[in-house]
Amino acid sequence: MAIAQRTVTALLVGKQDGCLPKLKMCLEDLGVKTSQVERPSQVRGKLRVPDPPEVIFAATGPTDDSWFEVVKAAHESGKQPVILASRVVDVAKYLDALEHGAFDFVVPPFAPRDLRFVVDCAVSGSHA
Repeated sequence: MAIAQRTVTALLVGKQDGCLPKLKMCLEDLGVKTSQVERPSQVRGKLRVPDPPEVIFAATGPTDDSWFEVVKAAHESGKQPVILASRVVDVAKYLDALEHGAFDFVVPPFAPRDLRFVVDCAVSGSHA
């Protein structure tokens, strides 16, 4: 189902720095309704609400492995797809994240068509 046909909800996990501000702006330009928490420990609470987010974007960096806690919380709560967002391409981290249950990995620039494809695949259950 295309994003334009209905409102998709996304939870962004990470501090308001790095790539998250740009990602948030791009998602909202696509019509995705976003909310944000700073710490992975806050994710479980956001997933226990009646209408939890449909997709989760977890910010990550070269020395940051907090994404693993986000993936674990998502799988325990309802299997929301987790997409890692990073400022840099890190193939080893990308492969590690996929092996541990992440849905995909995105880096800037966030091209609208590419981002739309990844979100659409995530909410439909297809693999990007």
